[in-house]
Amino acid sequence: MKQQNLPGFSSSADQDDSFFIDSDKSYEENEFVDIHLDEGHKITHTEFYDCLFKNCKFSHSSFLYCIFESCRFENCDLSLSALKSTSFRDVKFFDTKLTGVQWADATIPLDVGFYRCLLNYSGFIGVDLSNTEIIECQLKDADFSEANLSKARCSFSDFSGARFMNTNLTRADFTNATHYAIHPHGNKLCKTKFSSPDVLSLLDVFDIIIE
Repeated sequence: MKQQNLPGFSSSADQDDSFFIDSDKSYEENEFVDIHLDEGHKITHTEFYDCLFKNCKFSHSSFLYCIFESCRFENCDLSLSALKSTSFRDVKFFDTKLTGVQWADATIPLDVGFYRCLLNYSGFIGVDLSNTEIIECQLKDADFSEANLSKARCSFSDFSGARFMNTNLTRADFTNATHYAIHPHGNKLCKTKFSSPDVLSLLDVFDIIIE
């Protein structure tokens, strides 16, 4: 990959200079390291192919009508970023903050994977996440209402306060996941995998005593 200081990006080592990313651009096989976008900065109609983003800060920025294809994010911050009509095709996020992102605004379906990411307060309402990997992530108060998580792998993730309503969990894998509260009658469960003892939380809706 080519590491470049491209117009439109500013690095933490050069924060006194002013850069603005150009819209309507296409970047291929670029490596973006320590790139910061100003809060509120908007990127529109820009395409990224086979790019690596490492230690970048894009929080409170907007990616509008963009394309990310075969890209990788490592230790980045996209908290509260807007993704209106932006496409993600074979995109992987590692150790990245994605707090408060509303994925329903992105182009559906999403072809993404999350590994050791912070996805607290994220919105996946109605999003097709079938076959998605969500591994060792934190998803406090995330909303999966009406989402399709069929065949998704959600192992070792923390779903404290996450909302599941009319969610398709067919063949989803929640082994070693924790703190989920899933109503067995309000969601589609078929061959869904759970681990003890957290699987007992599915019985919370019943007036029973477990000894």
